[in-house]
Amino acid sequence: MQSVIFIHGAWATPRCWRFIAPIFAESGYRTLAPAWPLKRRPVCEQLADPDPRLARIGIPEIVAYFKSIIRDQPAPPVLIGHSFGGLIVQLLLDQGLGAAGIAISSVPPRGVPALGGSPRKAVKRLWELFGAPSTWRGLVPPPKPDAEEAARRQAQGIEPQLVPESRRIFWQLVTRAAAVNFANPRRAPLLLIACGRDRCLPAEASRRNWECYSVSPARTDFAYFPELSHLSIGEPGYENLAAHCLAWTNARVKAAFLPAADAGELAA
Repeated sequence: MQSVIFIHGAWATPRCWRFIAPIFAESGYRTLAPAWPLKRRPVCEQLADPDPRLARIGIPEIVAYFKSIIRDQPAPPVLIGHSFGGLIVQLLLDQGLGAAGIAISSVPPRGVPALGGSPRKAVKRLWELFGAPSTWRGLVPPPKPDAEEAARRQAQGIEPQLVPESRRIFWQLVTRAAAVNFANPRRAPLLLIACGRDRCLPAEASRRNWECYSVSPARTDFAYFPELSHLSIGEPGYENLAAHCLAWTNARVKAAFLPAADAGELAA
């Protein structure tokens, strides 16, 4: 049975996959949605008493953690990540892990400005959001939505369960820890998904991320959902997103078991 590993993003928990993971399970996939290191406790406990060790968790530790899970699978799994989890998917694929990967509203790898502008501006923006680099050993409380976003969540019945996060992972976005080899010819197929109403990671950032992979012969696809926001995997309309991800995954899994000529025809 083909496994699919779902990787949540920063401040999130595996509960964010409660709508999409069952769709894959019902289609015959073995689904796993592990919590990031030190984030397995109930949400109420993490909010009331954050684990101070979380401050020492960075991107390399998260990648290493998922590497061990992937290597425990009987065959290379499909990897699906959201937001910061999308970056983890890209890093894992670049390192030869996974049969295929989907990155939804992904935090881009180093060198792809999430909000446009130069790397210097990216550092300035990180400083504004998370403080000086010297503070990266601390924790960051869950972000609070603005009034418009809060009203939309209430109207749509969206209840994201957010927890404190390591400050280290955000500052590592401008280091080698967040870098991939966009030209890697041996990388497994990758689908990047952008959402038109995403106010956290604008669709243009995902498009720039996708364009960076044009230097590689490895398959890289792009999909755009104009009606969805950054909470696409848990808001009304997620069904269309899930259907697209499932169809893409089915095609990639099928192609992996076909002779080369047939696989090429399927991919066309």
